[in-house]
Amino acid sequence: MSKRVFALVIAVLILLSACMSNKDHSGNEAGDIPLDLIGGKRLLPKDPLYKYEPLIEVSTVASTDQGMKFIEGESLDNNIWTRIFENQYGIKVNNMWVVDALQYNQKLNISIASGELPDFFLASKEEMKRLYEANQLEDLTKLLDEYGSPYLKQLLNQDEGVSLQAASFDGKLAGLPRMMVNGGVSTAEMLWVRTDWLKKLELPEPKTIEDVVQIAAAFAKEDPDGNGIADTAGLGVNNELFMYHGSLKGFFNGFLAYPGIWIHDEQGQLIYGSIQREVKDALVRLRDMYRDGAIDEEFAVKPWTELASQIAAGKLGLAYGTVSDGGYIHKESFEKDTNAEWKPYPIVSLDGNAVHPQLLNAASSFYVVKKGTEHPEAMIKLANIYLLHYYETNYAPEPNPFISAPNGVFPGRYQPVTIDPLNVNLQAYLQVQKALSLGDGTHLSFPASVHYDRLTKYAAGDQGMWFSTVVFGEEGSYSVIDQYDRAKLGRYNAFQGAATPTMAEKLTALERMQEETFTKIIMGEEPIEEFDRFVEDWKQLGGDRITEEVNEWFHNQ
Repeated sequence: MSKRVFALVIAVLILLSACMSNKDHSGNEAGDIPLDLIGGKRLLPKDPLYKYEPLIEVSTVASTDQGMKFIEGESLDNNIWTRIFENQYGIKVNNMWVVDALQYNQKLNISIASGELPDFFLASKEEMKRLYEANQLEDLTKLLDEYGSPYLKQLLNQDEGVSLQAASFDGKLAGLPRMMVNGGVSTAEMLWVRTDWLKKLELPEPKTIEDVVQIAAAFAKEDPDGNGIADTAGLGVNNELFMYHGSLKGFFNGFLAYPGIWIHDEQGQLIYGSIQREVKDALVRLRDMYRDGAIDEEFAVKPWTELASQIAAGKLGLAYGTVSDGGYIHKESFEKDTNAEWKPYPIVSLDGNAVHPQLLNAASSFYVVKKGTEHPEAMIKLANIYLLHYYETNYAPEPNPFISAPNGVFPGRYQPVTIDPLNVNLQAYLQVQKALSLGDGTHLSFPASVHYDRLTKYAAGDQGMWFSTVVFGEEGSYSVIDQYDRAKLGRYNAFQGAATPTMAEKLTALERMQEETFTKIIMGEEPIEEFDRFVEDWKQLGGDRITEEVNEWFHNQ
């Protein structure tokens, strides 16, 4: 389909959407206009928005949770999405079964074992691999090329093709990655600092690891809260080491160390980040900081929630965290003390050069199609339709039929195929900053319009909107994500395959050994030489075999 014809399709759908958004749920159903007829010419079956005539039926399976609510009389089998699918596109979606989200994997494995599979469904990497090897999945390579909308293809490549690589076997695409909102570069860590404490103690803003060490020591020992009591902590660290607020992932990245992920070596092989020399260097510095009192002596028994409580109580002013932390963790700090000033900084290196922060995978589950399904392209069509109606057409209008509903109902959750833009909030940040510079936010769409409204209220004196400025303000956390994104600094796990056989058997124990060893080294309970023993043990207890399996996957891509 030409760009011109596709543009006409979009234009007609936008006009229809405007009409839909003014209807309530007791009014006309969505889809009274046959949208497959454009300018008197019917779309071809391979067009992304083709309407099937006669109507086709496809099956899937689904899960719900306690947060999923429905308009009275509606369900996953009867809602705004099912009406759009049927009336506008000629697709009836049937759920073979619906279970609680906690039971989904168990129920799906029963269906896989029994051979009673729906036409399409959501699967983990491991389930997808098992089904592919059993020749039970359709090859989606050509189907995506032929039936995928330009927007869908764009989103599937927004993580540089990493997730598509995870879904590929022997050069064939076995599934569509379920790309998640605000994934990718938005998962990179940053350094959260109480800048009013920096100013009081006349400390520099963090530009190197040495600056972080200096700030941590001063916050722990120089009474930054001014109460005359030694009751403040240095660098916040939680007991899980590499997760949540108080993670050490960003600190290690500053040493060019990448714990828990696979990276490339100079010979073109994949090596495990946790066993590299740079990790040892980071552990030495952390051990010294702990010995000098710059890290809480009880960090090994404190979850991240305890750090959040310390922040709220004004006893912790330095920790690595993520983009959203200011909106709820530091928000409580400001609510209790409006003199508290927080600012996020990019993670720093030993020499002051830019750091490549490690990122979480953009997708951990995948939409797959059962081999032999009559309409294997239907799942891709449903993804096209979701993106068109939810993002391209209805994301801005109010009332939004997928978001604005009574009693906390969120119809946007009912769709059977969800593939989202990774950087919705990053784009909103950029739009808001431009609008603020012009002094006009009237043209903004959701969600940028919401953030613009909050920021203008804060600028007018509404301190209840402080949480918005620390995230979406000019120097908020999304400014850090923007820096990472512009410089293309993020680093994904180089291994995107399903768990290898030895991983499935050994990795949990190896990860436990790593956490225990690193914690003991930091606390000085074991000498730094214990890291070398850990590396040897890791290799002998399955790591070498895992490395072989990982590289076999890598070189077969």
